[in-house]
Amino acid sequence: MKIPAIVLLVLLLLFLPFYFLHKDRENEICLPEETPIVRVMKVYPESKETELLLPSFLDAINVTPIWARTNGYLSNWWVDIGDKVKTGDLLASIDTPDVDQEVVQAEGDLGAAIAKENIARITAERGLKLIQHNPEAISREEVDQMVANHQAALADIEAAKGRLGRYKYLQGFKNLYAPFDGTITERDIDIGSLITAGSNNYAQQIFQIAKSDVLRAFVNVPQNYFHLIKDGLEAEVTIPQLPKKIFIARIDRNAGALDPMSRTLLTQVNIENPRGELLPGLYAEVKFKFKPETANFLLPIEAVIIRAGPPFVALVDSNNCIHLQQVKIGRDYGSTIEILEGLREGDLIVSRATDRIKEGIKVRQSP
Repeated sequence: MKIPAIVLLVLLLLFLPFYFLHKDRENEICLPEETPIVRVMKVYPESKETELLLPSFLDAINVTPIWARTNGYLSNWWVDIGDKVKTGDLLASIDTPDVDQEVVQAEGDLGAAIAKENIARITAERGLKLIQHNPEAISREEVDQMVANHQAALADIEAAKGRLGRYKYLQGFKNLYAPFDGTITERDIDIGSLITAGSNNYAQQIFQIAKSDVLRAFVNVPQNYFHLIKDGLEAEVTIPQLPKKIFIARIDRNAGALDPMSRTLLTQVNIENPRGELLPGLYAEVKFKFKPETANFLLPIEAVIIRAGPPFVALVDSNNCIHLQQVKIGRDYGSTIEILEGLREGDLIVSRATDRIKEGIKVRQSP
């Protein structure tokens, strides 16, 4: 009886190591005795808008200098800086003695040309009648010359009319009128100032007018965001001196090409300014808010396991067991990190993955 008991004891001693080894392997898969307490979180696609704040300045939608189109002296001006004007309002008057004299001379030249044409016409008509009645009395060449002189006289009349029209046209610029509704932002002349026609280095600008019921701001959008710039996209404009006010703007157009030096896209936004709260020249900040293009996830940096190899996230299944899910990371924001691939909406993950978090272990969720 002792021999079977001894054999049974030996078999038991041999079996026990295999039993505990098998139990250890089971515990590696989901070991209830080693259940670390973890904080978990459900993940959802990031819906927060990306903000881009850029410096700029405001400019009038229309702004133009006013130059004289005729020579003379300023006889009077009717508006000054800050005045609101409407299209066609009289801005200033110019005395044009030289042009007036040219008009008188051109009128005299036209009268002389008409008189010459009258004589040339009568002479040509007489020559034609004479050669018809008596071909021997005058040569054909003489008649042709008379006709040609008449044609030249007619041409001289047209030239004289053109010169007279030009001087009268210039005379019509004695008065300067507003080209559009706006505000006079500059006045660079005074009564008696010598006025030179044109816009070259010798001419003097008389006024500058700006239309500011709509303002525009130009911003240089970095290359990382160029693909998000669309006409009509809304933007927020703020002025340091009006910190509590936000003015809504919209993208009107962009350059269509990036600057090769700065790698930025020149973009214009328009701001409605019907009450004139904003003035051209103000420093401003333009904020764009871009909606996420893809269903990315934004996780705490502690939730991402970065060891040797690719990054992982610890998924918690319905049995509270851990599965290390490989993910693809995007932008690093310091305290958070963007996950581009590997997660689905509603996944339960460990929000702070320590070294104890391994594949297959069982965890207990912190209340």
